[in-house]
Amino acid sequence: MRLLTIPISHYCERARWALEHVGLDYVEEQHLQMFHYRPVRRSGGGKSVPVLVTDDGDVLDDSSEIVRYADARAPKDRRLYPTEPTARDEVLAIEHAHASPLGVESRRVMYDHFFRWGRPALGFNGGQAPRHERVLAWLAFPLFERYARGYLEVNASTVSTALERARRIFDDVEARLADDRPFLTGDRFTAADLTFACMAAPLTAPAPYGTPLPSPGDMPEATRLLIEEFRAHPAGAFSLRMFAEHRSAA
Repeated sequence: MRLLTIPISHYCERARWALEHVGLDYVEEQHLQMFHYRPVRRSGGGKSVPVLVTDDGDVLDDSSEIVRYADARAPKDRRLYPTEPTARDEVLAIEHAHASPLGVESRRVMYDHFFRWGRPALGFNGGQAPRHERVLAWLAFPLFERYARGYLEVNASTVSTALERARRIFDDVEARLADDRPFLTGDRFTAADLTFACMAAPLTAPAPYGTPLPSPGDMPEATRLLIEEFRAHPAGAFSLRMFAEHRSAA
């Protein structure tokens, strides 16, 4: 199987984690933002990543689809969704609630910090993308910033709103965990936990990640303070625990 990704994307991390969690082998093809369009379309996807091209030739171009694909092929003890319908519906509902609002808002916040950091941020953005993409991204960074800020609606107003929404979602997760349950839906790790941890990753910068991320000490002060705030939140601590206990090191 072939998985097309943008290295730092938390949606791509969601797909990588699910495939590795259930023991499916794949070859990852990494590309930088904007450079990914052509290979994704050639593979049968649209404009976004991740895209999984299966051994049967099927093309899955949404991280939710890839998680469900992985689960359908998982050993019984590695399943990400319960088989009981009510429990499964609960996992799906929590997963969906975090994949869209939190994932979109956390990405918006972190891209704002990424662009304020400037070209040095490209040092952890490149992953294993082709060298020519990394060189061109450095040269065309101002163009990349203008395009991405417009495409992702990253501006002072939207980032402020995104932070408020992210904090509310973290508070909701804290309330769900208030009864000392080890996972979001009870006593077992599921796609709900995996998805929340990934969607929170731009705000928590977990160490076990599919591509190396900078530590808070290597970040500009404003970014470091933001990461420390979300890491200190009980929901942030929970997301870091999910990475530490259920995700292999990059």
